[in-house]
Amino acid sequence: MARNKQLLLEEKDELKVKQLEDRLKELESQMKSVNDKKEEISSLALGKAGYVYAISNLGSFGENMFKIGMTRRMIPQERIDELGSASVPFKFDVHAMVFSDNAVELEQKLHSELKEQRVNKVNFRKEFFKTDIDNLRNLVEEIDPTVEFVSTMLAEEYNQTLAIENSVIA
Repeated sequence: MARNKQLLLEEKDELKVKQLEDRLKELESQMKSVNDKKEEISSLALGKAGYVYAISNLGSFGENMFKIGMTRRMIPQERIDELGSASVPFKFDVHAMVFSDNAVELEQKLHSELKEQRVNKVNFRKEFFKTDIDNLRNLVEEIDPTVEFVSTMLAEEYNQTLAIENSVIA
């Protein structure tokens, strides 16, 4: 932009002046767009907006165990992948991913509704709840009827492992 402004000051040809002015307007528009995006990202990082997720890990925790958490990451699947890569033998299945302008409040509401099913009643940072998939689905859809809830527990790695184990035995 600075270079174009300098050229504009020095240019005498009217056609080139018009081209430079148009280019400057385009660059200013792009700069505004970038600044708006930066502001949006900053507000997500510092604010309450984010994603609330409901996930399971059949091979690690069994059929009726769900983790309900939140992330402010722009790509929420990164958080799910991170959870499934380090401390558990299998990847997590995602049952619901809800974007909210106030994800903190939404997560707290789900935790509150499931407080009797909380697994660790001492350390509330451990966000695991023992409930069945239908109850969880009803609760999530009650809060946000537009959520796409996936009831199926694919547990791909776990089921592949079982198939390998069963083929070795047979």
